[in-house]
Amino acid sequence: MVNLNAEVDTVTSALYRARSYPTVMVLRKDGTEIDRVVGYSRAPEFIQEVERYRAGIGTLASMRAEAASKANEPAFVVRYAEKLFYHGFYDEAREQFHRFIDLDPKNESGEVDDAMYTLARMSRKFKDYAGDRRYAQMIIDRFPDSDMFRPALLEIAGAWRREGKLKTARDLYRDYARRFPDDEDAPWALEQVDKLTARIDAESAGTGA
Repeated sequence: MVNLNAEVDTVTSALYRARSYPTVMVLRKDGTEIDRVVGYSRAPEFIQEVERYRAGIGTLASMRAEAASKANEPAFVVRYAEKLFYHGFYDEAREQFHRFIDLDPKNESGEVDDAMYTLARMSRKFKDYAGDRRYAQMIIDRFPDSDMFRPALLEIAGAWRREGKLKTARDLYRDYARRFPDDEDAPWALEQVDKLTARIDAESAGTGA
């Protein structure tokens, strides 16, 4: 096993499109990738997943081979979209996430809101903040009872902040803390209010406004 810091060894991380941390690559002896495990998991589940990959089950290659025949199966399409996302094939992932959303208009799977949130994150990654807000707003409009509702509100505030619309972002963070005072993210939202207020005041002082 080899341990690499992707932020230091950028050549290798780019070669394998490692954009999420931690990422464990399962490789052949010649260095070609069989598949990858992204994120943290318990040892038994991790070992089981690696063994499945070594057997050619659930890999990106196997899913690509099944994609045409299972193109109308929501459960497969969303897993395929996630697989593409974790492998860094963002354009293909986006296409499959949209396909999944179309296949499950009533969110019978309970995963459409998660797919929309992933699309928002993908937009954010490429600094498409309008797209980020658009997907987050879709969650808010369509799934007010979703567990992704509050993260979507914060995602919109964050998109405005990254775009430099500091007052808009500050108002949204403040509104979040007021609406959900007992939420675990409320203190963090108030911290953003304070930081943004300081930035706004500093910018106003700098321009003499």
